[in-house]
Amino acid sequence: MTSDKKTSTASTSHSAASLLASSLGSVLLLAVILVAINYISGIAFLRADMTAEKLFTLSEGTRSMLGRLSDKTRLKFYFSRSLANVPFGYKLYGKRIEEFLGEYVASSRGMIELEVLDPQPDSDVEEWAVKYGLAQAGLPTGEKFYLGLVSIVADKEEVIPFFTVEREEFLEYDITRAIVQASARGKATVGVLSPLPVIGASAMPVPGMQQGEDWLFLRELRKNFDIRKIETNVTEISGDVSLLMVIHPKDLPESTLYAIDQFVLKGGRAIVMVDPACMADNLADQSNPFMAMMNRASDLPKLLKNWGVEYNRGKIAADINMATRVNAGPQGVIDHPLWLSMSGDAFNRESAVSAKLNSMLMVNAGVLSKVSGSANEFVPLLMTRESGNQVDTHQLLVQPAELVRSLPTSGSRQTLAALVRGTFSSAFTEPPTQSAPDGESEEAKKQREAKTEQRRKNHVAKAEKPGSVMVIADVDLLQNDYCVRAINFFGNTMLQPLNDNLAFVSNCVDLLAGSEDLIAVRSRGKFTRPFTRVENIEREAQKRWQEEEKTLTARLEAVQQRINQLQSQKKDGERLILSAAQREEIERARTEQSETMRRRREIRKLLRQDIESLGAWVTFINLLLMPLMVAAAGVYVYMRQNSRRGML
Repeated sequence: MTSDKKTSTASTSHSAASLLASSLGSVLLLAVILVAINYISGIAFLRADMTAEKLFTLSEGTRSMLGRLSDKTRLKFYFSRSLANVPFGYKLYGKRIEEFLGEYVASSRGMIELEVLDPQPDSDVEEWAVKYGLAQAGLPTGEKFYLGLVSIVADKEEVIPFFTVEREEFLEYDITRAIVQASARGKATVGVLSPLPVIGASAMPVPGMQQGEDWLFLRELRKNFDIRKIETNVTEISGDVSLLMVIHPKDLPESTLYAIDQFVLKGGRAIVMVDPACMADNLADQSNPFMAMMNRASDLPKLLKNWGVEYNRGKIAADINMATRVNAGPQGVIDHPLWLSMSGDAFNRESAVSAKLNSMLMVNAGVLSKVSGSANEFVPLLMTRESGNQVDTHQLLVQPAELVRSLPTSGSRQTLAALVRGTFSSAFTEPPTQSAPDGESEEAKKQREAKTEQRRKNHVAKAEKPGSVMVIADVDLLQNDYCVRAINFFGNTMLQPLNDNLAFVSNCVDLLAGSEDLIAVRSRGKFTRPFTRVENIEREAQKRWQEEEKTLTARLEAVQQRINQLQSQKKDGERLILSAAQREEIERARTEQSETMRRRREIRKLLRQDIESLGAWVTFINLLLMPLMVAAAGVYVYMRQNSRRGML
């Protein structure tokens, strides 16, 4: 018996020792695993974007651009992280920008270096921030807050003065554009092909501007681009032209159409501005008003159809809800439904070109649509409202007041400008032949035939990669009279923008004159995501209780008005003396007022109770339920493992 007890005691001691050794071994093994995981994670940098909108995943356009970088690029991110009074939203935004810039570094094959700087007041870092031209955001304390970026390639710099939260969706576009601009060697060349005197002359000059100057939009573009005039009878467009602007293509010869076609197929980008009734076109015979109006139309039917764009030069966009108030002479001031004042939802808020525009004026604009069956991407940029319609160009001779009366208030959205992307095919099966001039010599004939044969060999039937063309159905938005106002400032003429027409054109050129990859960069969602569940609860609560709250508020106002009326019934010398009936009435009114206010407080509390209930459940789940579930799972796993080992 004693021997059995000793054996049992020894067995128990051995079991306890084994359990202790096993536990210590498990702890040591866990420590080794943690060290190994940290070591491996330091070597293998694994990342996963778990956001719904893939906010931290770079677009294919950005990745393609980073893959072609040939020069080292330094990104200097200035972020005043140490200032205590910076708004919390901007502190959070700055941190996320820093993390997003890390994605550029990780995807650049070592071609991008990121330097994060905190510009303390009166420091060398702040001095450099000022030298680079970064914007300073003032805080209530008088301190200056910085949140900007400088992209440096060799001795060239491109600056983003300040990252505003309002432009959060285009964060990737702005950063990628800064890198592309800094990496570019020299200015991009913009070719301008137009029968209008947009270069070197002003068809409708602003008072104070001298004749012979460019239209204002070109003067602005010259600050960042080289402008080259392309003749309207050109037979070939040079490949060093980054962007071709075709403005009011009216009666262009076949050879010029072929030159535009081949330019696009060989990788060139184009902005084509057509117009069903261009006010700037004064080339037509003015003796016949109807014919003059019909002869102000421009079109590229062969090319537009081939690019997948439907456009009727005989139709004008109209919208009674976007009508511009104009002075119609004897008729006085009226609303003109063909002069479209654009705002709000007229702009595509998902495109970097039009997202931040506030107002534009388009005069007698045409209508664009996608050709049925076209495989090309068609992205509307500017649109009418749901009340948009189309009218024939001969309606221009009708008085605007009569147009307003005849237009229906319902219709459909009409596209006025669009970006078209796709792998385009040629609109020509072969280059157009050149007719022989009179009296052509034999030598000249041989040269002409040799050039024709060479063009046949160089003919491109289909583009090798996707291209981009922007089509805008209005030319007059470029005219000085419709986009700027001349102001006399102490004897000097200053030009004040009337709208965002120039900003729109500048955005279009910036987008298309840059890298093709930049066009493919997508707009992003916002880092800050709204509590949609809470918003839905608020809406439902308001539906249930807002009518009663409105009734109580109206009753409260009526009671207060009755009290004021009773107080005002006494004569001037008796204002402080009230009769018993009046005191009783006022007391009754105040009791009703107090009860109404109490009931309204209850209603407003009911508006919040579902949200507070949701908050309580979230708190319970996060702070109590989840830890308990994790602990229970751990205990279960531990007990199960020990049970398998036969220790229980």
